Amino acid sequence: MTISAPRGSGRVLAFALPLATAVLALPHPARAATVPAGGEATYAAPGFDRPFYVGAYLGESATRTGRVEQGIDAFGRLTGKRPAFVKLFQTLDGDYSRGGWAGQLVRQVSGAGSTPYLALDLKWSGAPGRGILAAIAAGRADRQIAAMARGLAGAGTVLIEPGWEMNGRWSYAWQPAANGDAAAPAAYRAAFRRIVEIFRRQGARNVKWVFAPNVGNPLTNAATGPGHWNWYGNYYPGNDVVDYLGPHGYNGPSVWGGAWQGFDQVFDDADADNMLGDLERRFPGKPIIIGEFATQEARGYDKGRWIEQAFQAMRRHHSVIGAIWFNTRKEADWRIESSANSVQAFRAVMGDRNVRTSFAG
Repeated sequence: MTISAPRGSGRVLAFALPLATAVLALPHPARAATVPAGGEATYAAPGFDRPFYVGAYLGESATRTGRVEQGIDAFGRLTGKRPAFVKLFQTLDGDYSRGGWAGQLVRQVSGAGSTPYLALDLKWSGAPGRGILAAIAAGRADRQIAAMARGLAGAGTVLIEPGWEMNGRWSYAWQPAANGDAAAPAAYRAAFRRIVEIFRRQGARNVKWVFAPNVGNPLTNAATGPGHWNWYGNYYPGNDVVDYLGPHGYNGPSVWGGAWQGFDQVFDDADADNMLGDLERRFPGKPIIIGEFATQEARGYDKGRWIEQAFQAMRRHHSVIGAIWFNTRKEADWRIESSANSVQAFRAVMGDRNVRTSFAG
């Protein structure tokens, strides 16, 4: 998730975070619900035909040692089930040992029954201001990477997305502007591979790796596809070092301008380079976990209906096995609890019999 520069015309363009031949969006997505007199809007469960795992970023105050268990419990009370994943934003040179702050946080999440899902900031103390990807590939962060790997080895299943939204344009140290623009994709691939290889040499095979582009091409905000150097696929580091695909995308028209967009439009229309369908076609054996997603509230639209339609869309994409809701207030109020309709819809999702709270990895 970025918290600075705008991400183009009305969407977060991919964990994408970052993800088809046709856009599946409804003509008038998520219009305001019709509520029966004296009643609440009603929403349908997705009807998943496979195990599905819903996670969350719980917000800064709830994502701390000594507090994260309560945050997990609170999410369970709000939605009806505890999160299968808990997203954590951590740096490369944190202390991940059992006694270190970051290591305690990871283990507290695991101890509460959720799987830690780390968004890994690639900076470290002493890192260069520019060219950080080339520096990692050249071995300048090997000591920090190895220490992190040793700290996490044996900590249970941990998912890591190194340098999320690498194809974005909002001043992350690992994005193109600070890494030679057109040279950035190759540098990112090399840095990602070096990180994974060091973890494996240190015995941290419990760590699973997520490729997390932002939807579409944030440099063009248009359907440019593989012909542009910033196409997400140019950053892909290889099947042997990627366990999951984790695109990122948001509906935030009041934040970034443009029209309200349903989940299908955010993740799978032409301006998103049809990312979700494209990921499924190019990497048919790779499971997809939507690494970050959310929508704001807006006059004339129903956030609850957006949530309902989002999970129905994920049901249709059989490679999608999970999704992580960005449950906090930053650029907009992304929280589930921003309205009664939103809570009602999310509880309907979590009430699906195939939504699981424990991720085996």
